[in-house]
This record gives sequence, C-alpha cells and structure tokens, in this order.
Amino acid sequence: MSDSSNVTPQATGTNVQKAPKSTGVRQKIFNAVGWLAFALLAPPVLTMFKLPQLQEIITTNMGAWGSPIALVIYFYVILFLRVFFGSDQRYTPVLLGYALSFLYFSIALDIGFMRWLYDLAHRVPFLSYDAMNLVAGVAVIFLSNALSGVRKANWAVDVIVLALLPAGALVAAGIYLPGLLGF
Repeated sequence: MSDSSNVTPQATGTNVQKAPKSTGVRQKIFNAVGWLAFALLAPPVLTMFKLPQLQEIITTNMGAWGSPIALVIYFYVILFLRVFFGSDQRYTPVLLGYALSFLYFSIALDIGFMRWLYDLAHRVPFLSYDAMNLVAGVAVIFLSNALSGVRKANWAVDVIVLALLPAGALVAAGIYLPGLLGF
C-alpha cells in the first residue's frame, strides 16, 4: 500500500525528484482566518484617514467591544490562531513582528497602559502622525507573516526587514510626506 502524498526524494540519474509540498486542510483554513483578521484593522485604518463611518457603526453596535483598541486586540488573537495552527515555518519573525507592530499601534492609538509611549512619540515631530504609525504597524505584520515562511532567513534578516526598514520608512515619511500632503 503506498500513499501518494508521502513521496520521498529519489535520485534518477542526474534528476532528483522532490516531495510535493502538502498543506493540510486545517493549515489552509487557519491561514485564511489569519488573513481575514486583517479586516479587523480596516475600521481603525479608515478612521485614521478621515473615514470614520465604519468605525462609528461598529462602535455604535458593539459599544466598547467595538473600539479601535478592542479591534486591534481581536486582530492579535485571531492572528495568533493563524500562527499556532497555520503553516508558519519560523516563529522568530512572527514574535518580533507582534512586538514591533504593537509598539507602532501604541503610538497610533491611545492604548491606556501605553499612554506614556503615545505621549513620548508625539513629542517627536515625525512620529506624531497617527495614520503613518498605524500603517507602519500593519506593514510590519505583513512583513513578519511573509518572513515566517522563509526557512533560510536568519534573525539578522528579521531585524533588518522588521525593525530597521519600517522605522526608516516611518522617519522618512514623517519628514517628507506631511509637507507634500499638507498635514
């Protein structure tokens, strides 16, 4: 009895057949659920860009359970389910991405116990734009999810891609975009 999904690599002359990459149904479902978690960030992001209608509807119907901070918490919980049950290969970029994106979200949204960071960041002119901080947090999450599937990357690549590049882009955007956009 042979199972076609468990093909082992076999050498035939100069060609080597590789085993097909199989992803279980459970992993596919949780990967889809994780990507749908990003829909929870749509209301706070739209509110930052002066389109608060969706956030107002959610807050009106759900009260404090539908606040921007609550939506970010739901986002992290659902995304954690994706990481735990999904098909991530490496957890270092995911954990680093969670930590850094939370810092960016704390700078963009007034999260109660992180108020000190919110106040401190808003004293720096190029960090005082909530919309750009929120976009940087979302970008870090996207990048961390992408890096989690790259097996050959190491922690130095994770730090450069998740910490240095978004921070540099945020500083540059904070310096150059406000004048161009008229903030």
